[in-house]
Amino acid sequence: MIRAVLCVAVAVGCVPSQTELRRPVESDVARRLGGEVALDARIAPLLAKPLDRDSAVRIALANSSRLRAELTALGVAGGELASALGLGPLNIDASVRFGSGGAYEFEVEAIQNVLGLVTAPRARTGARANLEAARARASAAILELVARVEIAFTDLIAAQQEIELRRTAFDAADAAALVRERMHAAGNTSDLALARDRDAREQARVDLARSEADVEVARERLNALLGLSGDQTKWTAAAALAELPGTAPQLDDLEQAAVAASLELAAGRASIEGAANHLGAERVRAWLPEFGIGAAVVEHGAGIEVGPAVRLGIPLFDQRGAERAKATAALARAEHELSATAIELRAGARAARIMALTAHQEARHLREIILPLRQQIVDQTLLHYNAMDADPFELIVARRQLAEAGHQYLDALRRYWNSISEVTALRRGVMLSH
Repeated sequence: MIRAVLCVAVAVGCVPSQTELRRPVESDVARRLGGEVALDARIAPLLAKPLDRDSAVRIALANSSRLRAELTALGVAGGELASALGLGPLNIDASVRFGSGGAYEFEVEAIQNVLGLVTAPRARTGARANLEAARARASAAILELVARVEIAFTDLIAAQQEIELRRTAFDAADAAALVRERMHAAGNTSDLALARDRDAREQARVDLARSEADVEVARERLNALLGLSGDQTKWTAAAALAELPGTAPQLDDLEQAAVAASLELAAGRASIEGAANHLGAERVRAWLPEFGIGAAVVEHGAGIEVGPAVRLGIPLFDQRGAERAKATAALARAEHELSATAIELRAGARAARIMALTAHQEARHLREIILPLRQQIVDQTLLHYNAMDADPFELIVARRQLAEAGHQYLDALRRYWNSISEVTALRRGVMLSH
């Protein structure tokens, strides 16, 4: 028994380092991302160049304080594992009794509570399960950050491209209003037509100002994800959205793949195992709240007597009903959360599939049918205008409609690539829409 106590004491003293705790997480994330993960990269060289999506992800992984906060949960779980077999302090009781004629009795008992050895299998299994849950959540936090940075970067690039389209629309509306004002000054048009063109110009001005603000908002959202502040926020991003693929993505297996890869489900299952083992340990403590062994030394003037000592706790008035109730509720909660996560994951995967396919179909229709038709209208209107068979307003309206179709295509393309980022995240093991 003493040898077992010493072995446990040695095991308790071995607390895993943060590096040891993070190594399996980094390995798992690297496998899911298909490449090395650098959580400690230098960001200054990356900020000195125009950002692309990959460099933005690298900065976020190396610099996000929010991610660092999530990773510290590994230290908590590691500490719980190290203390799962803790035996507590060595209790020493001493007493002195004096009698008549100078008689006395001195007694010392040293007792170590070894109840931890009784509950060790469940405590160890539960602590390891909780550590696995923490590692799964840490991996999910990294992968979720990657996906959110990809989406935020796509939103920023789309917002920057949107400004150009809004400027084109404003230039067309401004040109129409200027021509209408000259005609009105010459008495060749009505007040109603003038008011309509002026209204269109001012609306285009408002849309342009909104798009400029959208760029700044998108930058700040990305700054928050990257963990940047002060002079670090002066970076630039010179990129354009990738072209739409010619064929729609194959997503028929997305629901099954998302379930198989899900880190949230893995964490939920591990949490259930941890809660179940904690409940089992509490049930043991309900009938054996204390169990200690040690030695007793008695000296009563006629010599010293030494012998073993045993301490047993009797649950006469306290059968740990509250602790068992809390452990039971924690297990039930973990089971319900796992069930809810599974339902939400499947629904999220189906929704992500619909969004990706719908956005691709819409963007493809705009690119292959509507945009060519709008361009044809502009070209034909220009021919009629050169032949003096169309007034300048028809040409301006045609160009405005072409710009509006470009805006619709850009928005559909942005939604497509964002939905692909969400699909990729599901295949990697995390769900964003929850």
